Amino acid sequence: MARILVACLLLAGQIASLGCTAPWTSTMNPWAEDKPDPASHEWDELQMVGDITGVVGMSPANISAFTLVTQLAGTGSDPPPGEARNMVLAEMRIRQVDGIDAVLASPLTALVYAEATIPPGARKGDRIDVRVLAPPETDTTSLEGGWVLDTIMSEMAMLGGRMRKGREIARAVGPIMLDSVVDGNVSDANKIRGTILGGAELRAERPLGIGLVKDHVSIAASTRVSAAINNRFFAYRDGTKQGVANPTSDKFIELSVHPRYQDSIDRYVRVIRFIPIVRDTSARLAFISQAEEELLQHETSQMGAMKLEAIGKEGIEPLKKGLESSDELVRFCAAEALAYLNVPASIEPLTEAARANNGFRYRAMLALGSYDDLDVIDALEGLLNAESAEARYGAFDQLKKRSSELPSIAGQVLPNFVALHKVRSAAAPMVHFRTKDRAEIAIFGSDVRLEGNVLFVGQDGLTIKSTGHRKLKVVRFMAGGEEESRECSTDVVELVQALTDIDCQYGEIVRTLFALRSEGFLTARVEVNAMPRRDRSYIESDEEEQKLPAETAEMLTGNFSQSEEIAEKEDPSELSTSTDGDNTLIPTFD
Repeated sequence: MARILVACLLLAGQIASLGCTAPWTSTMNPWAEDKPDPASHEWDELQMVGDITGVVGMSPANISAFTLVTQLAGTGSDPPPGEARNMVLAEMRIRQVDGIDAVLASPLTALVYAEATIPPGARKGDRIDVRVLAPPETDTTSLEGGWVLDTIMSEMAMLGGRMRKGREIARAVGPIMLDSVVDGNVSDANKIRGTILGGAELRAERPLGIGLVKDHVSIAASTRVSAAINNRFFAYRDGTKQGVANPTSDKFIELSVHPRYQDSIDRYVRVIRFIPIVRDTSARLAFISQAEEELLQHETSQMGAMKLEAIGKEGIEPLKKGLESSDELVRFCAAEALAYLNVPASIEPLTEAARANNGFRYRAMLALGSYDDLDVIDALEGLLNAESAEARYGAFDQLKKRSSELPSIAGQVLPNFVALHKVRSAAAPMVHFRTKDRAEIAIFGSDVRLEGNVLFVGQDGLTIKSTGHRKLKVVRFMAGGEEESRECSTDVVELVQALTDIDCQYGEIVRTLFALRSEGFLTARVEVNAMPRRDRSYIESDEEEQKLPAETAEMLTGNFSQSEEIAEKEDPSELSTSTDGDNTLIPTFD
């Protein structure tokens, strides 16, 4: 199977040279670099895996398809002749659909282009978002309420004047959430494009690996590098201990992702490239000593921490020294590396970093999520009470990855496939919507309700009105004068359940609760995708800031650099008062 994979990679490279991009391979050719490295047999001169290898599989990988949307309210169209129409017709014939021309011509259906991006290290069975767009050459006016039929997604390219499809990589199906719901802009363009949240299930692994650069291509080098990696990283499969590196040829080493790094693929690859491959014990000890010195220096702490993480258990004691540093950056880098080594001593500093410093929060949450230690659950549950929306939702997200049945985040999946969670939190009430990966509503607080005498008129015949003390009636008027109704309390959890009972989909629920918030009936904070962001950087406070009063200094704890556009969208309570971005010390991991 491994040889087949290598053959596929080589074939993909040949196809790319003809103008067809194969998304499963890197855009770079890591073994075609020409640099003055030592010969592959001079092992004692080589320090790290990254000195003689390049990475394959970290670039964007796209799959796509033309398919059909159904269940539209007369806003679809008959697609014009062309390759897209021909591909959908061919698929319908394979499935033996009756009256295919009439189906395509119906205003209840629309032809759309679907595309998905597969992340590095993706595994078979993973679910990813699917972007959907009605081509501008069609007369479709809205995809509101649309359902994408079961669709095969693959690599696509124009060859010989015809659109060609590759092998099946994923299957997509599900309801569309319009862009007009997500950004609140009901433009014509936003009504014909949207997302199927977690709508595609992968049917194939995405290969991840490293290739030996020119002048180092040999079976001996491939074997030696693989041994160094497997000495550091292994996992148990079916009770058998197996290394993560599999040398499939003299120039390519396939990597499986260690479970601890499943959400941190970029860090995983960097750590692997820092693994030393020297034979000599004294050289290895010198490597550790140098890495420790780098850790304790402000400017090199990140690199030093990763080197010690790459060395494994021998790096734990030097990293613990970093926890005692007076330098905030050194302490964080040491704690982060110790987390991936599953050392509980770093749980407390990482928790505090996630709570107080939005420049560290994204990476702190990922590190906390890597732990096997059960003590991390208590730490994450403590963050559910944080003032920051990011810290609260980031903690919830990590807890859900462990188990959605934890009492602190108890939830259910509604009939419309929306995950609804009631989260224990002592902080100010908050309703959170997720529009990435999955349809999810998380309600933070024990008593989140609509207030006042509610009278709300929404879209598509939806009304919500008060019927007594803390009681509501939710009604949808149907075509023909019929109506469907439910009664519930003013509790937002019950309201969401009632909306689901009258066939409201996720997008309509999101839109309705935002409208209730804007009309003053919902006083709780409402957020969308308040996840820790990777586009922030820690900024060292200058001497003048250090002299500020204690109250002001607390506001500056989370200094970070950002664009004005991002700042406008950020909650003011989480913004730094400093705009000086010249001292950025932790760059974003792209």
